Amino acid sequence: MSITLQTVVDLDATPEDAVAQGARVTAWLVAEGIVEPPDHDPGPRWERATGFRDARGSEGLTVVTGRTVFFSPQEVGPPVCPRCAQAYQEGHREAFSPAMDAWWETGAAQVRCPASARAVPLAAWEWEGEGFAFAYLGFEFRGGPALLPGFVAELSRILGHRTRLVRARI
Repeated sequence: MSITLQTVVDLDATPEDAVAQGARVTAWLVAEGIVEPPDHDPGPRWERATGFRDARGSEGLTVVTGRTVFFSPQEVGPPVCPRCAQAYQEGHREAFSPAMDAWWETGAAQVRCPASARAVPLAAWEWEGEGFAFAYLGFEFRGGPALLPGFVAELSRILGHRTRLVRARI
C-alpha cells in the first residue's frame, strides 16, 4: 500500500533560519487548528487544508529541516531555466546529476543553461511537474486528500518566501 506525500517546500529558507521559520509556521498551523500539538496530527480545522473534515488516512504534518532534496518520482519533467524559461531537454541527466551530488554535499551547485550559457544555481531551476526542490525547509503532509490550492497559497504567504508543492506517492 502506498502513501501520498505533499510537501510545501520553502525555496528561500536558509540553513540558518530553517528551524526557526519551521517553528514559527508550525505554531501558526497549531493556532489555526489545522494541526494539533505536540505530534502535528490533523486538528479540528483540518478541512481548511484539505476540504474534508474526516481526517482518516491523514497522518498529519512533519516539518523537515536541513539540506533536503524533495522529489517526486511520478512528477519529474525536464528542468526549466528560471532566467530564460527554456526547458533543458537533451542531456539534462548528465548535467544535473553531478550538480545534485555537489549540492547534497556542500549546499551549493550550478548548472549552465544550454540556451543562455549562463550558470544558474541548482536550487533556482524549476522542474516541469514540480518534481524537485532543493531546500532546507519543507512542510510534509502525509496521507489524506490533496491540499487545497488556497491553503497552499496561504501557507506560502505566511512563510513569506517562494514555495513549491512537491507531491509524491511512496
